[in-house]
Amino acid sequence: KMEYWPFIVHIYFASLFNKYCNTPQKIISKFNSNLELLEEVYCAMLSYDYNHHDYDGQFLKEIYLVKPSILDKYISYLIDKKDNFFRSYQGRHRCFFCLDDFIKIYNKIFDQLIKNWDFLERSVPCFLESLLLKNQNKPDLFEKQDEWIRQCIQLFSKDETKMYCLFSVISKLEIERKKIYVLIFLENNPLFEDFERIPLMPTSWSWLDSAVPMYSAWIEFLESLLPSFVGLKWIKHKNYIETQISNLKRKIESEQIDEILRR
Repeated sequence: KMEYWPFIVHIYFASLFNKYCNTPQKIISKFNSNLELLEEVYCAMLSYDYNHHDYDGQFLKEIYLVKPSILDKYISYLIDKKDNFFRSYQGRHRCFFCLDDFIKIYNKIFDQLIKNWDFLERSVPCFLESLLLKNQNKPDLFEKQDEWIRQCIQLFSKDETKMYCLFSVISKLEIERKKIYVLIFLENNPLFEDFERIPLMPTSWSWLDSAVPMYSAWIEFLESLLPSFVGLKWIKHKNYIETQISNLKRKIESEQIDEILRR
């Protein structure tokens, strides 16, 4: 029926993956003799009604534990989505963080999205933002996110595309945290050419009233990196950072002049 009348399929199974009507354990028990069918039904419902279906990913997580192949189908589903989709479904995207093999899972998702998405330098960071930003005071989640970011940098520091996408998100974190990740990158890959390619400042931004506070925060971050570049080995890195700081200071001067003229 999914081929010619998906609405009816939705009517049949609308409450199946609703945590207020069922628990994941109860549903898995019902389908225990045919987990492949459960996987198909879940994916069918997801493709029809992604707005409300398993919003926090609890059913997805539990089905994965008994039928790991659903991860491949979920990745295929993600590949078909648009950028703005990811900002609304953080709970489902983050559901695997509470599993023991979360690093393996998210490395696989990261790898497949890189390989299969067009405009990946825009789309992949959007997905990573849904994983890594706006923690809302959840220490356990923060620790898992931190662990995944660290191992990602250590494993893929020489992968230009992955590092560009990852640091596009890291650049939006608080100063001390992103400084730590930049230093981890340099420990694993000291090449200036690769360092120059990672975004140290956000690749997209907006502001209210004045851009000066934003530029000032970027300067503060860049200046915090300078003490790490001591010796001839780091001379190019240091000059690059100092050039970025000088450019930002000129932008501040220009912005301040524009503000005076607007008054």
